Amino acid sequence: MPGMAETTKRGTTRRSVVVSLIVNCAETLGLAVAAGVTGAVALRAQTAANAADVAVQVFLLIGVLSSVRLPDQSHPLGYGRERFFWSLLAALGILLGGGVLGLDEALHAALHPSALHSYPVAYLVLVTTVVLDAFALEIGLRPVREQAASRGGSLRDQLRRSTDPAATTVVVAGGCSVIGGIMATAGLVLSEVTGNPAPDTVASALIGLLLLLASVLLLKTNRDLLSGRGVSPSMLREMSQLIAEQPGVVAVPDLFAIVVGPSSLVVDGDVTFAHDLDLPAVEHTILHCVHVLRERWPKIKYVYLTPVAKPRPTRADRATHPVASKQPLPPSPPITDA
Repeated sequence: MPGMAETTKRGTTRRSVVVSLIVNCAETLGLAVAAGVTGAVALRAQTAANAADVAVQVFLLIGVLSSVRLPDQSHPLGYGRERFFWSLLAALGILLGGGVLGLDEALHAALHPSALHSYPVAYLVLVTTVVLDAFALEIGLRPVREQAASRGGSLRDQLRRSTDPAATTVVVAGGCSVIGGIMATAGLVLSEVTGNPAPDTVASALIGLLLLLASVLLLKTNRDLLSGRGVSPSMLREMSQLIAEQPGVVAVPDLFAIVVGPSSLVVDGDVTFAHDLDLPAVEHTILHCVHVLRERWPKIKYVYLTPVAKPRPTRADRATHPVASKQPLPPSPPITDA
C-alpha cells in the first residue's frame, strides 16, 4: 500500500536523523575533551566537524517534521520543499562548520606546530567515535538501500537521484564522519611513530577537504531540488508510453514531471484521445491513466492531463520560440485529478 509505505519511509528517515543527532552530541563532547587533553589538531578538526553535524542534524530534523504537514490554501501542493530548504542549510553547516574550520585548524597548526601527548586517550575516543558513527551510518543507509533495491538500481544511483535530501545528507555526513575518524587516527599513529606533528596536521587538512567536497555535492543536490528538478528522461519516456498504451489514448505529445517534495511528483501534460470518445469517456480514461501511473510510481501525488485535439507546441518549443505560445489554442478545459 503506497500510503503505508510512505509513512514507513518518513518514520525511517526521522529515526535516522534522531539517531545521528544523539550520536553526534555524545561524540562532540568526547572529542572536545580529548582534543583539549592531547592537543591533536586532527581531533580539533573532528570536534569542529561533529559540532557542525549537530547543527546539521537539527536542521534536518526541522525539515523532516515540517515537510509532512498536509496541504492547505497557502501551500496547495504540500510542504515537501521545506525539507529541501532545511537540507540546504544543513549542507551550508557542513561547509562552514566542518570544512572551513578543519582547514583553519590545519593552517594554524602548520604555522604554529606543537607537541602531542596522551595518545591512549585520543585513540580510545577516536575508536569509540568511529564505531558510533558506523552504527549511525548503518541506520541511515537502511532506507536508501531499500529504495535502491525496490528500483533495481545501485546505492550510488539512489543517492544521486534521491528526492529525499535528508536521507542523503545523513548518509553523506555519516560516511564523512567515519572516514574522518579513520584519517584522524592514522594521523595520530604516524605522529606518534615519527615524533612529528606534521601527519596530524595533514590529517586535519584532509578532513576539511573531505567535508568541503561533501558539502558541495549536497549543495548541488538541494539546489536542483529547490529549482524544480524533473525526472530522468528514461522515466519520462516510460510514463508517456504507459499513458499512450491505455485504451482511448491516441498520443501523448507533451509530458513532464517535477519533484515537489520527498518522494512526491507532479505530472502534467497534453493527451490526444480518440475522436469517438465523449466527455465522460475522456474523463474516465484520464482517471484510468492516473491510476496506472500511481500504481507504477506511488511517489506521483498529483496528475494533470489536458485533452488536446491535436499536438500543440511543447513547453520546450514555447520556451525556445515564445511567439508560438501566443497563438490561439483550441478550447479544451483541463480535466485534473489531485
